[in-house]
Amino acid sequence: MNNPLLQAVHRFSTMKVVVVGDVMLDMYEHCYTAQSKPIDSEKPGRRAYTAQAMHRHPGGAGNVAANLTAFGVTTSLIGVTGNDGHHLTLQQLADERGIRCRLVRDAQRQTTTKNRLYLDDDYILRRDDECTDPIPEAIADMVLHEVMCELVGADAMILSDYAKGVFSESLAQAIISTCRSRSIPVIVDFKPSNRSMFRQADIIAPNAGEAKALLPGFNTADTLDTDTRELYAHLQSRNIIITLGSQGICGFDGQTFFHHPAHQVTVVDTVGCGDTVRAGLATGYSAGLSLEESAVLANQAASLVCKKQGTASVSADELLADLVR
Repeated sequence: MNNPLLQAVHRFSTMKVVVVGDVMLDMYEHCYTAQSKPIDSEKPGRRAYTAQAMHRHPGGAGNVAANLTAFGVTTSLIGVTGNDGHHLTLQQLADERGIRCRLVRDAQRQTTTKNRLYLDDDYILRRDDECTDPIPEAIADMVLHEVMCELVGADAMILSDYAKGVFSESLAQAIISTCRSRSIPVIVDFKPSNRSMFRQADIIAPNAGEAKALLPGFNTADTLDTDTRELYAHLQSRNIIITLGSQGICGFDGQTFFHHPAHQVTVVDTVGCGDTVRAGLATGYSAGLSLEESAVLANQAASLVCKKQGTASVSADELLADLVR
């Protein structure tokens, strides 16, 4: 077996990855006209619907962790929730997936939730309930304590920032500097408003929209090479990977630029594809793959997950089967 990507995937079951960041609860309600009441007594001429199916899934940093455990990786998840019932739901969902979950409860905030409503399989709307205020220093100290406990035996660290208040510059830099002192690679997905927090990470992985927000004029076609190099210089990271949606994935390691096109697949849902990429980058890179090989592996995993509906993940067996086709 000379394929380095196959070798890396076979190593997943021996690895441990820690995920820190903004944890959310993703909910999906499916309503169907055939099962609705033809008349809504409160709104004449309207129908009354009942959700025929409700699905719940760890979202945000939780989805990154779910992708890792689907790969067979030993995974620890650290984040902040409210002191509410959604905290318990997330804990239960993590337990079901085999995620080692260390969620710090903050009684002054609510757990972030995203509730998506479908009608006859058409996506109608999403309702978000969240608190984006910075977490108090005492809560940040508790998060850092959990990180230090979980770093023992870790092969990689993923920082998953959705700008919901978990990360501050001091917390992010404390985690990055500690990981560097222990030779643990740090992979970061961040919102552009928080760009300065994550300098000196091993891999920073924005998507194309975030790249354009970070570097106005960023071009995914004509000047992709030069623009990626310029963005790399601004972000003070050791490596950069940019996910380009239908145009694939590109990266720069300080010396070499590369670009790989997207796989030709029938896309069902792109929700959570970025989380799959981050999981693929972390596992591939810490398994000894080069930056480019790690990007190829992550791109392959994302092409599989976008064929599934909702917040989904890909197993190591699915990835292996696709790699040997």
